[in-house]
Amino acid sequence: MATQNLPALQLVDPTGFDPGDTPLVMAARPIDLRGGRLGLLDNSKANADAILWAIANALDEEFEFADIFYARKHSSSLPPHPEVLADLHRNSDFVIAGVGD
Repeated sequence: MATQNLPALQLVDPTGFDPGDTPLVMAARPIDLRGGRLGLLDNSKANADAILWAIANALDEEFEFADIFYARKHSSSLPPHPEVLADLHRNSDFVIAGVGD
């Protein structure tokens, strides 16, 4: 899948903590979503799954994804387990992270 590189970003922390001078480099973005593999990351809040699937189905009509991979975090207040991220990385070309409630 073809990608485009975006410029580096400078992180600004509103708390006043100095994050240092190292710029953040964003991951390359796909040029076209058509035929790609969509990943959905549910944050485990109420209705996150419904929101994610509604978005995925609407996008799938336009982009005709090769696959839609769904993963769910174990807790809405904690980062996903490493194996969840590894599964998303292995099974998706791009990911939508959802917030419910």
